[in-house]
Amino acid sequence: MQKIAKNKYFFAFFFLYWSCFLAGCSEKKSLEKYPVIDVAEIVGVYQRVYCSDYFSSIELIPLETNNSVLVGGAPVVLVNDSLIFVNSIVAYDRVPFPQNIHVFNHSGKFLNQIGSIGRGPSEFLGIVDFFLNHEEPIVYVADHLNILEYGLNGNFIGSFDIPKLDGNSFMKFSYLEDGLFIGAFSYNTTISYKYCLFDRKGDIVECFPARFISKTRLNNAFALSSITPFRLYNQLYVMDFINDTLYTFINKSLQPAYVFDFGKYSYPTGGIDDEGKIEIFNVSGANAIRYMRIISVAGTPKYLFYNLYVPTALTRPIAVFRDDIVLGIYNIADNTNILLDTDQHLQKGLINDINGGLSFFPKYYAGNGVVVDIWQAEDMKEILTEEYFASIEIKDQEANQKLRELLENLDWEDNPVVVLAKLKQ
Repeated sequence: MQKIAKNKYFFAFFFLYWSCFLAGCSEKKSLEKYPVIDVAEIVGVYQRVYCSDYFSSIELIPLETNNSVLVGGAPVVLVNDSLIFVNSIVAYDRVPFPQNIHVFNHSGKFLNQIGSIGRGPSEFLGIVDFFLNHEEPIVYVADHLNILEYGLNGNFIGSFDIPKLDGNSFMKFSYLEDGLFIGAFSYNTTISYKYCLFDRKGDIVECFPARFISKTRLNNAFALSSITPFRLYNQLYVMDFINDTLYTFINKSLQPAYVFDFGKYSYPTGGIDDEGKIEIFNVSGANAIRYMRIISVAGTPKYLFYNLYVPTALTRPIAVFRDDIVLGIYNIADNTNILLDTDQHLQKGLINDINGGLSFFPKYYAGNGVVVDIWQAEDMKEILTEEYFASIEIKDQEANQKLRELLENLDWEDNPVVVLAKLKQ
Protein backbone atom coordinates (compact mmCIF):
# COMPACT_ATOMS: atom_id res chain seq x y z
CA MET A 1 0.00 0.00 0.00
CA GLN A 2 1.40 3.38 -0.96
CA LYS A 3 1.62 5.98 1.77
CA ILE A 4 -0.77 8.89 1.29
CA ALA A 5 -0.51 12.26 3.00
CA LYS A 6 -3.92 13.51 4.22
CA ASN A 7 -4.94 17.12 3.68
CA LYS A 8 -6.18 18.34 7.08
CA TYR A 9 -7.53 21.61 5.77
CA PHE A 10 -9.60 19.86 3.16
CA PHE A 11 -11.01 17.46 5.77
CA ALA A 12 -11.97 20.43 7.94
CA PHE A 13 -13.81 22.12 5.12
CA PHE A 14 -15.38 18.82 4.06
CA PHE A 15 -16.64 18.16 7.59
CA LEU A 16 -18.16 21.66 7.77
CA TYR A 17 -19.89 21.23 4.43
CA TRP A 18 -21.12 17.73 5.28
CA SER A 19 -22.41 18.81 8.69
CA CYS A 20 -24.33 21.64 7.05
CA PHE A 21 -25.90 19.18 4.60
CA LEU A 22 -27.01 16.76 7.34
CA ALA A 23 -28.56 19.65 9.26
CA GLY A 24 -30.65 20.56 6.24
CA CYS A 25 -28.67 23.71 5.64
CA SER A 26 -29.44 25.21 2.24
CA GLU A 27 -27.80 28.58 2.78
CA LYS A 28 -24.72 27.94 0.65
CA LYS A 29 -24.29 31.68 0.41
CA SER A 30 -23.06 31.60 4.01
CA LEU A 31 -19.79 30.34 2.53
CA GLU A 32 -18.95 33.93 1.66
CA LYS A 33 -15.35 33.07 0.87
CA TYR A 34 -16.50 31.11 -2.16
CA PRO A 35 -18.76 32.75 -4.78
CA VAL A 36 -22.12 31.03 -5.17
CA ILE A 37 -23.50 30.66 -8.70
CA ASP A 38 -27.31 30.65 -8.62
CA VAL A 39 -28.66 28.02 -11.00
CA ALA A 40 -31.89 26.64 -9.54
CA GLU A 41 -33.50 30.08 -9.37
CA ILE A 42 -32.99 30.85 -13.07
CA VAL A 43 -33.82 27.47 -14.63
CA GLY A 44 -36.67 28.08 -17.04
CA VAL A 45 -35.58 31.68 -17.67
CA TYR A 46 -33.54 31.42 -20.87
CA GLN A 47 -32.02 34.34 -22.74
CA ARG A 48 -30.93 34.83 -26.33
CA VAL A 49 -27.44 36.28 -26.17
CA TYR A 50 -25.27 37.60 -29.01
CA CYS A 51 -21.59 37.11 -29.75
CA SER A 52 -21.06 40.87 -30.05
CA ASP A 53 -22.02 41.22 -26.37
CA TYR A 54 -18.94 39.20 -25.37
CA PHE A 55 -16.45 39.10 -28.24
CA SER A 56 -14.70 41.72 -30.33
CA SER A 57 -13.80 39.43 -33.26
CA ILE A 58 -14.09 35.88 -34.58
CA GLU A 59 -11.41 34.07 -36.59
CA LEU A 60 -12.06 30.93 -38.66
CA ILE A 61 -9.35 28.29 -39.21
CA PRO A 62 -10.35 25.48 -41.60
CA LEU A 63 -8.25 22.42 -40.81
CA GLU A 64 -6.44 20.86 -43.76
CA THR A 65 -8.13 17.74 -45.08
CA ASN A 66 -6.45 14.80 -46.77
CA ASN A 67 -6.91 11.03 -46.73
CA SER A 68 -4.48 10.53 -43.84
CA VAL A 69 -5.76 13.45 -41.73
CA LEU A 70 -9.46 12.95 -41.05
CA VAL A 71 -10.77 14.32 -37.78
CA GLY A 72 -14.41 13.23 -37.65
CA GLY A 73 -17.15 14.49 -35.35
CA ALA A 74 -17.01 15.70 -31.73
CA PRO A 75 -13.22 16.05 -31.40
CA VAL A 76 -11.34 17.52 -28.45
CA VAL A 77 -9.42 20.68 -29.38
CA LEU A 78 -6.50 22.19 -27.45
CA VAL A 79 -4.83 25.41 -28.60
CA ASN A 80 -1.63 27.19 -27.60
CA ASP A 81 0.05 30.30 -29.01
CA SER A 82 1.04 28.66 -32.29
CA LEU A 83 -0.49 25.18 -32.56
CA ILE A 84 -3.84 23.41 -32.63
CA PHE A 85 -4.13 19.86 -31.25
CA VAL A 86 -7.15 17.79 -32.36
CA ASN A 87 -7.95 14.16 -31.68
CA SER A 88 -9.52 12.28 -34.55
CA ILE A 89 -12.78 10.48 -33.84
CA VAL A 90 -14.02 7.29 -35.46
CA ALA A 91 -17.24 5.46 -34.64
CA TYR A 92 -17.45 1.81 -33.66
CA ASP A 93 -21.04 0.60 -33.39
CA ARG A 94 -22.08 4.28 -33.26
CA VAL A 95 -19.85 4.94 -30.24
CA PRO A 96 -17.29 7.75 -30.75
CA PHE A 97 -13.74 6.51 -30.27
CA PRO A 98 -10.61 8.72 -30.24
CA GLN A 99 -7.92 7.31 -32.51
CA ASN A 100 -5.13 9.79 -33.33
CA ILE A 101 -3.93 13.26 -32.35
CA HIS A 102 -3.16 15.69 -35.18
CA VAL A 103 -1.22 18.95 -34.91
CA PHE A 104 -2.02 21.98 -37.09
CA ASN A 105 -0.65 25.51 -37.18
CA HIS A 106 -2.89 28.55 -36.80
CA SER A 107 -3.38 28.66 -40.56
CA GLY A 108 -4.92 25.17 -40.40
CA LYS A 109 -1.99 23.44 -42.14
CA PHE A 110 -1.36 19.89 -40.91
CA LEU A 111 2.10 19.55 -39.33
CA ASN A 112 2.42 16.16 -37.70
CA GLN A 113 0.74 13.40 -35.72
CA ILE A 114 1.24 12.68 -32.03
CA GLY A 115 1.91 8.96 -31.55
CA SER A 116 -0.26 6.17 -32.92
CA ILE A 117 -2.26 3.18 -31.74
CA GLY A 118 -0.23 0.01 -31.30
CA ARG A 119 1.79 -2.03 -28.83
CA GLY A 120 5.25 -0.63 -29.52
CA PRO A 121 7.27 1.38 -26.97
CA SER A 122 6.17 4.72 -28.51
CA GLU A 123 2.56 3.68 -29.17
CA PHE A 124 -0.59 3.80 -27.06
CA LEU A 125 -3.29 1.15 -26.71
CA GLY A 126 -5.99 3.79 -27.14
CA ILE A 127 -6.63 7.37 -26.09
CA VAL A 128 -8.27 7.69 -22.70
CA ASP A 129 -7.19 11.32 -22.40
CA PHE A 130 -4.64 13.77 -23.79
CA PHE A 131 -3.39 17.04 -22.33
CA LEU A 132 -0.56 19.58 -22.46
CA ASN A 133 2.27 20.58 -20.13
CA HIS A 134 2.12 24.35 -19.56
CA GLU A 135 5.73 24.44 -18.31
CA GLU A 136 7.39 22.51 -21.14
CA PRO A 137 6.56 21.74 -24.82
CA ILE A 138 5.16 18.28 -24.06
CA VAL A 139 1.96 16.49 -25.10
CA TYR A 140 0.74 13.66 -22.87
CA VAL A 141 -1.43 10.76 -24.03
CA ALA A 142 -3.02 8.50 -21.42
CA ASP A 143 -4.14 5.02 -22.36
CA HIS A 144 -5.47 2.44 -19.88
CA LEU A 145 -2.03 1.62 -18.47
CA ASN A 146 0.48 4.36 -19.22
CA ILE A 147 1.01 8.04 -19.82
CA LEU A 148 3.16 8.62 -22.90
CA GLU A 149 5.15 11.83 -23.47
CA TYR A 150 5.74 13.42 -26.89
CA GLY A 151 7.35 16.59 -28.15
CA LEU A 152 5.14 19.00 -30.07
CA ASN A 153 6.68 17.64 -33.29
CA GLY A 154 5.51 14.13 -32.37
CA ASN A 155 8.89 12.78 -31.22
CA PHE A 156 8.47 10.18 -28.49
CA ILE A 157 10.08 11.19 -25.16
CA GLY A 158 9.13 8.41 -22.75
CA SER A 159 6.34 6.87 -20.73
CA PHE A 160 5.45 5.89 -17.19
CA ASP A 161 2.86 3.72 -15.47
CA ILE A 162 -0.46 5.16 -14.33
CA PRO A 163 -0.77 4.36 -10.62
CA LYS A 164 -3.76 2.61 -9.09
CA LEU A 165 -5.19 2.85 -5.61
CA ASP A 166 -6.74 -0.30 -4.13
CA GLY A 167 -7.14 -1.60 -7.67
CA ASN A 168 -9.00 1.50 -8.87
CA SER A 169 -7.93 3.37 -12.02
CA PHE A 170 -8.09 7.05 -12.92
CA MET A 171 -10.44 8.38 -15.59
CA LYS A 172 -9.35 12.03 -16.10
CA PHE A 173 -5.84 13.47 -16.13
CA SER A 174 -4.05 16.80 -16.17
CA TYR A 175 -0.58 18.17 -15.56
CA LEU A 176 -0.48 20.24 -12.36
CA GLU A 177 3.04 21.65 -11.88
CA ASP A 178 6.60 20.74 -10.82
CA GLY A 179 6.41 17.27 -12.36
CA LEU A 180 3.11 16.37 -10.68
CA PHE A 181 -0.03 15.09 -12.35
CA ILE A 182 -3.60 14.79 -11.15
CA GLY A 183 -5.95 11.90 -11.81
CA ALA A 184 -9.65 11.56 -11.02
CA PHE A 185 -11.35 8.35 -9.93
CA SER A 186 -14.81 7.23 -10.88
CA TYR A 187 -17.10 7.17 -7.85
CA ASN A 188 -16.63 3.88 -6.08
CA THR A 189 -17.84 2.91 -2.63
CA THR A 190 -14.62 0.99 -1.97
CA ILE A 191 -12.41 4.08 -2.15
CA SER A 192 -12.62 7.30 -0.14
CA TYR A 193 -10.85 9.59 -2.61
CA LYS A 194 -11.80 11.41 -5.79
CA TYR A 195 -8.51 13.06 -6.86
CA CYS A 196 -4.89 12.07 -6.37
CA LEU A 197 -1.55 13.68 -7.20
CA PHE A 198 1.17 11.44 -8.62
CA ASP A 199 4.62 11.82 -10.16
CA ARG A 200 6.47 10.44 -13.19
CA LYS A 201 7.58 7.44 -11.16
CA GLY A 202 3.94 6.43 -10.88
CA ASP A 203 3.93 7.10 -7.13
CA ILE A 204 0.88 8.66 -5.51
CA VAL A 205 2.00 11.54 -3.33
CA GLU A 206 -1.33 12.83 -2.01
CA CYS A 207 -5.06 12.16 -2.30
CA PHE A 208 -8.14 14.22 -1.57
CA PRO A 209 -11.47 13.02 -0.13
CA ALA A 210 -14.59 12.55 -2.21
CA ARG A 211 -18.24 13.20 -1.59
CA PHE A 212 -20.12 10.02 -2.33
CA ILE A 213 -23.19 8.71 -4.01
CA SER A 214 -24.13 5.06 -4.30
CA LYS A 215 -22.69 3.69 -7.52
CA THR A 216 -24.85 0.58 -7.28
CA ARG A 217 -28.06 2.62 -7.19
CA LEU A 218 -27.16 5.17 -9.85
CA ASN A 219 -28.17 4.04 -13.33
CA ASN A 220 -26.21 6.73 -15.19
CA ALA A 221 -22.53 5.79 -15.22
CA PHE A 222 -21.78 9.10 -16.96
CA ALA A 223 -22.56 10.86 -13.69
CA LEU A 224 -19.70 9.06 -11.99
CA SER A 225 -17.02 10.94 -13.90
CA SER A 226 -15.52 14.45 -13.80
CA ILE A 227 -15.27 17.49 -16.04
CA THR A 228 -12.11 18.00 -18.07
CA PRO A 229 -9.79 20.06 -15.83
CA PHE A 230 -9.03 23.58 -17.02
CA ARG A 231 -6.31 26.11 -16.19
CA LEU A 232 -6.75 29.78 -15.41
CA TYR A 233 -4.17 32.21 -14.04
CA ASN A 234 -1.82 29.23 -13.82
CA GLN A 235 -4.21 27.45 -11.44
CA LEU A 236 -5.85 24.14 -12.25
CA TYR A 237 -9.59 23.69 -11.66
CA VAL A 238 -11.44 20.39 -11.25
CA MET A 239 -15.02 19.30 -10.61
CA ASP A 240 -16.89 16.01 -10.60
CA PHE A 241 -20.30 15.65 -12.16
CA ILE A 242 -22.36 15.02 -9.03
CA ASN A 243 -20.71 17.66 -6.85
CA ASP A 244 -21.80 21.28 -6.73
CA THR A 245 -18.32 22.67 -6.06
CA LEU A 246 -15.59 23.70 -8.47
CA TYR A 247 -12.17 23.26 -6.81
CA THR A 248 -8.75 24.69 -7.55
CA PHE A 249 -5.22 23.79 -6.51
CA ILE A 250 -3.35 26.33 -4.39
CA ASN A 251 0.15 25.29 -3.30
CA LYS A 252 -0.75 21.69 -4.26
CA SER A 253 -3.73 21.83 -1.92
CA LEU A 254 -7.29 21.39 -3.20
CA GLN A 255 -9.45 24.38 -2.26
CA PRO A 256 -13.09 25.27 -3.07
CA ALA A 257 -13.35 28.06 -5.66
CA TYR A 258 -17.03 28.31 -6.75
CA VAL A 259 -20.26 26.67 -5.60
CA PHE A 260 -23.09 26.02 -8.06
CA ASP A 261 -26.38 26.36 -6.21
CA PHE A 262 -28.65 23.63 -7.63
CA GLY A 263 -31.13 23.95 -4.76
CA LYS A 264 -33.44 20.95 -4.50
CA TYR A 265 -31.94 19.61 -7.73
CA SER A 266 -28.60 18.84 -6.05
CA TYR A 267 -27.56 15.20 -5.87
CA PRO A 268 -27.94 13.69 -2.40
CA THR A 269 -24.38 12.96 -1.37
CA GLY A 270 -22.51 11.24 1.41
CA GLY A 271 -19.19 11.70 3.09
CA ILE A 272 -16.70 10.42 5.62
CA ASP A 273 -17.56 10.48 9.32
CA ASP A 274 -15.13 11.10 12.20
CA GLU A 275 -14.11 7.44 12.24
CA GLY A 276 -13.34 7.37 8.52
CA LYS A 277 -16.49 5.42 7.70
CA ILE A 278 -18.11 6.16 4.35
CA GLU A 279 -21.75 7.22 4.61
CA ILE A 280 -23.81 7.23 1.43
CA PHE A 281 -27.19 8.60 0.45
CA ASN A 282 -28.66 6.28 -2.16
CA VAL A 283 -30.26 7.56 -5.34
CA SER A 284 -32.63 5.16 -7.04
CA GLY A 285 -32.59 4.74 -10.78
CA ALA A 286 -35.95 6.50 -11.01
CA ASN A 287 -34.64 9.56 -9.16
CA ALA A 288 -31.20 9.77 -10.78
CA ILE A 289 -32.52 11.86 -13.68
CA ARG A 290 -33.99 14.51 -11.35
CA TYR A 291 -30.74 16.20 -10.44
CA MET A 292 -28.58 18.86 -12.06
CA ARG A 293 -24.90 18.50 -12.77
CA ILE A 294 -22.16 20.43 -14.52
CA ILE A 295 -20.81 18.60 -17.59
CA SER A 296 -18.00 20.93 -18.64
CA VAL A 297 -16.53 24.36 -17.88
CA ALA A 298 -14.39 26.67 -20.01
CA GLY A 299 -12.96 29.14 -17.53
CA THR A 300 -11.72 32.60 -18.56
CA PRO A 301 -10.63 35.62 -16.51
CA LYS A 302 -14.08 37.19 -16.88
CA TYR A 303 -16.51 34.33 -17.35
CA LEU A 304 -17.21 30.68 -16.71
CA PHE A 305 -18.85 29.16 -19.80
CA TYR A 306 -20.46 25.91 -18.71
CA ASN A 307 -22.65 23.01 -19.86
CA LEU A 308 -25.43 22.10 -17.45
CA TYR A 309 -27.52 18.93 -17.41
CA VAL A 310 -31.14 19.95 -16.74
CA PRO A 311 -33.64 17.27 -15.67
CA THR A 312 -36.33 16.41 -18.21
CA ALA A 313 -39.09 17.47 -15.80
CA LEU A 314 -37.96 21.10 -15.99
CA THR A 315 -38.56 23.64 -18.74
CA ARG A 316 -35.74 23.71 -21.26
CA PRO A 317 -34.96 25.53 -24.53
CA ILE A 318 -36.54 24.07 -27.67
CA ALA A 319 -33.31 22.61 -29.07
CA VAL A 320 -32.51 20.73 -25.86
CA PHE A 321 -34.25 17.50 -26.68
CA ARG A 322 -31.38 15.15 -27.47
CA ASP A 323 -28.82 15.61 -24.74
CA ASP A 324 -30.62 17.61 -22.00
CA ILE A 325 -27.69 20.06 -21.92
CA VAL A 326 -28.29 23.77 -21.34
CA LEU A 327 -25.51 26.34 -21.78
CA GLY A 328 -24.72 28.90 -19.09
CA ILE A 329 -22.48 31.94 -18.60
CA TYR A 330 -21.34 33.13 -15.18
CA ASN A 331 -19.94 36.67 -14.91
CA ILE A 332 -17.19 36.46 -12.29
CA ALA A 333 -16.92 40.17 -11.51
CA ASP A 334 -20.67 40.81 -11.26
CA ASN A 335 -21.57 37.44 -9.70
CA THR A 336 -24.40 37.11 -12.22
CA ASN A 337 -25.49 34.01 -14.08
CA ILE A 338 -27.58 33.42 -17.21
CA LEU A 339 -28.79 30.36 -19.12
CA LEU A 340 -28.97 30.52 -22.90
CA ASP A 341 -32.03 30.07 -25.08
CA THR A 342 -31.86 28.61 -28.58
CA ASP A 343 -32.21 30.83 -31.64
CA GLN A 344 -34.81 30.61 -34.39
CA HIS A 345 -32.64 28.03 -36.17
CA LEU A 346 -32.66 25.73 -33.12
CA GLN A 347 -28.95 26.22 -32.40
CA LYS A 348 -27.47 26.28 -28.93
CA GLY A 349 -24.94 28.97 -28.02
CA LEU A 350 -24.43 32.68 -28.54
CA ILE A 351 -26.13 33.96 -31.68
CA ASN A 352 -23.32 34.84 -34.07
CA ASP A 353 -24.04 38.40 -35.14
CA ILE A 354 -20.33 39.14 -35.73
CA ASN A 355 -19.73 37.21 -38.96
CA GLY A 356 -23.13 35.54 -39.32
CA GLY A 357 -21.78 32.05 -38.78
CA LEU A 358 -23.05 29.21 -36.62
CA SER A 359 -23.87 29.88 -32.98
CA PHE A 360 -20.72 29.97 -30.86
CA PHE A 361 -19.97 28.65 -27.40
CA PRO A 362 -16.47 28.28 -25.91
CA LYS A 363 -15.14 24.77 -25.41
CA TYR A 364 -11.60 25.79 -24.41
CA TYR A 365 -9.70 28.85 -23.20
CA ALA A 366 -6.44 29.30 -25.09
CA GLY A 367 -5.18 32.26 -23.01
CA ASN A 368 -4.71 35.91 -23.95
CA GLY A 369 -8.46 36.44 -24.04
CA VAL A 370 -9.05 33.84 -26.77
CA VAL A 371 -11.72 31.12 -26.51
CA VAL A 372 -12.16 28.19 -28.88
CA ASP A 373 -15.10 26.43 -30.50
CA ILE A 374 -15.23 24.02 -33.44
CA TRP A 375 -17.75 23.78 -36.28
CA GLN A 376 -18.42 20.76 -38.46
CA ALA A 377 -18.19 21.38 -42.21
CA GLU A 378 -21.50 19.64 -42.93
CA ASP A 379 -23.31 21.84 -40.39
CA MET A 380 -21.86 24.96 -41.98
CA LYS A 381 -22.85 23.86 -45.48
CA GLU A 382 -26.36 22.91 -44.41
CA ILE A 383 -27.23 25.86 -42.14
CA LEU A 384 -25.32 28.86 -43.51
CA THR A 385 -27.56 29.78 -46.43
CA GLU A 386 -28.54 33.17 -47.84
CA GLU A 387 -31.81 32.92 -45.91
CA TYR A 388 -29.85 32.31 -42.73
CA PHE A 389 -27.60 35.33 -43.28
CA ALA A 390 -30.64 37.49 -43.99
CA SER A 391 -32.19 36.52 -40.64
CA ILE A 392 -29.29 37.91 -38.60
CA GLU A 393 -28.12 41.48 -38.17
CA ILE A 394 -24.42 40.99 -39.03
CA LYS A 395 -22.03 43.47 -37.37
CA ASP A 396 -18.84 42.74 -39.34
CA GLN A 397 -19.52 42.56 -43.08
CA GLU A 398 -15.85 41.97 -43.90
CA ALA A 399 -15.81 38.94 -41.60
CA ASN A 400 -19.04 37.72 -43.21
CA GLN A 401 -17.45 37.97 -46.65
CA LYS A 402 -14.51 35.85 -45.46
CA LEU A 403 -17.00 33.30 -44.15
CA ARG A 404 -18.79 33.21 -47.51
CA GLU A 405 -15.48 32.65 -49.33
CA LEU A 406 -14.64 29.81 -46.94
CA LEU A 407 -18.03 28.21 -47.58
CA GLU A 408 -17.45 28.24 -51.33
CA ASN A 409 -14.26 26.20 -50.92
CA LEU A 410 -15.56 23.94 -48.15
CA ASP A 411 -16.73 20.42 -48.94
CA TRP A 412 -19.35 18.60 -46.88
CA GLU A 413 -16.87 15.98 -45.65
CA ASP A 414 -13.96 18.33 -44.95
CA ASN A 415 -12.31 18.47 -41.54
CA PRO A 416 -13.89 20.83 -38.99
CA VAL A 417 -13.26 24.55 -38.77
CA VAL A 418 -11.63 25.79 -35.56
CA VAL A 419 -13.16 29.07 -34.37
CA LEU A 420 -11.21 31.55 -32.23
CA ALA A 421 -13.13 34.38 -30.54
CA LYS A 422 -11.48 37.31 -28.79
CA LEU A 423 -13.11 38.38 -25.54
CA LYS A 424 -13.85 42.07 -25.18
CA GLN A 425 -11.49 43.99 -22.93
